[in-house]
Amino acid sequence: MIYSNFWSKNKASIDTDNKILVIAANHTGNNIFCTPAIKLLKKHLPSCQIDVVSLNKLSTEVFYGNPSINEIFISKSSRFINKLAMNYSKVICLHREVLRMLPGLNTSFLVAPDYVDGTHRAEQMLQFVARLTNHDIVEEDRAYVITSDAAQHCVLDNFEIKPADILVCMHLGCGRTKTHGWNFFKKSARTHKKLLPIKTYVELANALIAINPNIRIVITGTKNEQFLGEAFNKSVPRTINLIAKTSISQLYQLMSTFKLYISQDCGILHVASASNVPILGLFGPTNPANTGPFPLKNNHIIIKKAAMDDINLNQILSAALNLLSTSKQTTYNDGYHNYKYQTKMNSYILAQLTTASA
Repeated sequence: MIYSNFWSKNKASIDTDNKILVIAANHTGNNIFCTPAIKLLKKHLPSCQIDVVSLNKLSTEVFYGNPSINEIFISKSSRFINKLAMNYSKVICLHREVLRMLPGLNTSFLVAPDYVDGTHRAEQMLQFVARLTNHDIVEEDRAYVITSDAAQHCVLDNFEIKPADILVCMHLGCGRTKTHGWNFFKKSARTHKKLLPIKTYVELANALIAINPNIRIVITGTKNEQFLGEAFNKSVPRTINLIAKTSISQLYQLMSTFKLYISQDCGILHVASASNVPILGLFGPTNPANTGPFPLKNNHIIIKKAAMDDINLNQILSAALNLLSTSKQTTYNDGYHNYKYQTKMNSYILAQLTTASA
């Protein structure tokens, strides 16, 4: 097992603990990765109170409404977390890099080991917690937990959506644009290997619409990414711009209305992974085996190149049309990758693709 060296030094039973504090992370994606592990803790310790401390307010949204979590704290202060930890019988840190970010943290906490390349981070957290609880992982444990509020207003109600509209969601930014906005984009967009050029997204959107005029593009992002939406809107007709208009819960709820989700490696990609929406993930230098869609499903396509500029537009278009031309009827089987699909090929889309490729 990849945790054997860690476990020999830190073995401790948590079977009888009644209060556990879980230290999460400061990014949306990394916090989503925590959710299967937290659910596994609650599954095997149903009477235990599980509280979570997150390091960032925005990324904490992924935990709202989580049925396994009692209380959520937000702090990036080692002093606060150490003081808070005194109220708990065990403290579990699911991201070892948090120790490097907050060097003053108590060294007695149960800390997950460094990540091993080639295994998804969510899977490694699951394995860590499985060892702590002395239980095996079953396939249904491999699923993110994000909740939606059925009573909340659907942001799409503000747009004139027709029954024939085919909604395709594109998330234009990444963690850096979310944090630093235009300043980062102006200096680094052309050289940043994780970010697909906005020009390519525009060309992809217009190519999809040319093939099927019923396609409408929905774009998402944070307040700092509004400049991306403005550039996109000018070039793509009938765009539904939801940038800075949604919470994590709302985005998760919206995924059921999309026929396809397209983005580079970013936090919202993992929100999409928690749903059944078909996903086209675009990866440059990051390894999708580590941080790609989890759990992997039959309606996921990953395109991986050394840099985003190396991804050919026709390659993205072909993959997108492949996913759009599949009408899926999903039967839930084991919660991981055993999904059965009935497919019906859309002859119109395929004919257009053949013509475009000729």
